[in-house]
Amino acid sequence: MNRKISVSGLTHDSASAFVSMMGIINGRCSVIWENADPGQADVLLVTAKDSPRATSSKSDKPCILVYPSSQDRPDAPFTLSHPFRAMNMIRVLEDVARALPG
Repeated sequence: MNRKISVSGLTHDSASAFVSMMGIINGRCSVIWENADPGQADVLLVTAKDSPRATSSKSDKPCILVYPSSQDRPDAPFTLSHPFRAMNMIRVLEDVARALPG
């Protein structure tokens, strides 16, 4: 099964790192993740500081909040610390995939 994720609000380097990491972890997850535009995405990946804006405008889509590993984890169902680590990404993407309908 394929799912779509949109990266929004991250720095260019962070967004590139996430997309590159997706290529590495695909095949290790129960679904294949594809990068997509926000309107077509099943899931949004946003910075923790952008979360109120992202969740209010796209409330029907789960958001993964990205936060610096030097800060405390935000209070949200799906979070991912940066710099990204493969096993953490896999765990979060698997959790999100289980929460999606279908």
